[in-house]
Amino acid sequence: MTVLHNINMSSNIDTKSYAPATTVIKAFRLLEYIGYSQPVQPAQMVRALGLTRANVYRLLTTLMKIGYVIREDEGYMLSFKLFKLGSTVPLSRNLRDVAKPMMTALMKEVGENIYLTVLCEDTVIAIEEVKSSNHLTLNPDVTYTYPLNTCASGKLFFAAMEEDIKQRMLSSLTFEKRTERTLVTPEAFIEASRLASARGYALELQEFSDDLNSMASPIVDYRGQMVASIAISGPSMRLTEDRLSAWIGPLKKTAQLISEELGREN
Repeated sequence: MTVLHNINMSSNIDTKSYAPATTVIKAFRLLEYIGYSQPVQPAQMVRALGLTRANVYRLLTTLMKIGYVIREDEGYMLSFKLFKLGSTVPLSRNLRDVAKPMMTALMKEVGENIYLTVLCEDTVIAIEEVKSSNHLTLNPDVTYTYPLNTCASGKLFFAAMEEDIKQRMLSSLTFEKRTERTLVTPEAFIEASRLASARGYALELQEFSDDLNSMASPIVDYRGQMVASIAISGPSMRLTEDRLSAWIGPLKKTAQLISEELGREN
């Protein structure tokens, strides 16, 4: 792993005397355009950004080489490496710091894995976890990603979106079928999201995996906007729907406490 050391730049250096690096500006404009338009073809980038074809291909080649852009059949897209970089901003770092002790307390109470998740495009990503001491667990030590329509947190994130964003999301969402119980139609997903919003929690019963059940509750920031979710997850043979029902109160209370620490008023 490459470690970037902090270099103590003298305060005598006047950055105003330096002209902006135009190549860097072009690269970030390209990243922003891909982020808002992905998947996207080079010809679209040329037209939208006013860059030459050579500029676009040179920038894309560089960004792919360092891992921030990927190329698929349908076009160029941002990679999860860029998300991981973004997850180091103060809000995400503060979110993890605030949530971790409360996640640990919840794990001790319920005896199952606890996850802190955020939304990246149409994918739910676990950015923090507290594992239970149970011998039977399902998840290896990896970064967990879940299609929006396959998990409890995805229902909550969708429910929290503005209506126009919901419509755009539905028009582009691939309803991946993971199991026989996965929600694979817009109507079923919308209804499940509405129910989750009304309850203040969402269930996922063998929708991502035949062996997995989960329950999640939303975390909101000082603006009252959902920024994350906290989820209880475990093997379906042990973490049954009845057992999940017993943990609704503790889960919602933990989500509330984290939200309050992030500045939400009671």
